[in-house]
Amino acid sequence: MEIKYFAEYDSGSGDYLGFYTTDIYPDSGSLPTPNIELTESEWKEARGNSRYRVVGGIHTEVPFTTDEENEKALNSARFKRSSLLKETDWVVLPHSPVTGSKLDEWIQYRQDLRDITSQTPPYTFPTQPE
Repeated sequence: MEIKYFAEYDSGSGDYLGFYTTDIYPDSGSLPTPNIELTESEWKEARGNSRYRVVGGIHTEVPFTTDEENEKALNSARFKRSSLLKETDWVVLPHSPVTGSKLDEWIQYRQDLRDITSQTPPYTFPTQPE
């Protein structure tokens, strides 16, 4: 028996709402509507990635918007910044061996890390003092 793959979708947004196969739901005529028949690979794509929608009755990959790309870059920069700040916490502790102008360099570096999100993508990270 050949398995067929179907997906229910929202007619306004094109977002996928439910996924069905004829081995589990043999009566494809009773599936919720609107629905679309997909290939097995399209069905897997749609189930595993919210970037796929139904556009004009066709399974379509929707590219990220500029705002989504910028948000993704910002989140990535925040994650990297947090990691770099944690790695350098030791420098500003009271018993740190770093003092004087070297300490000032580290303090400025850490401030530059905190200020990174005031940039626009692509983010440029400061160079860590030696």
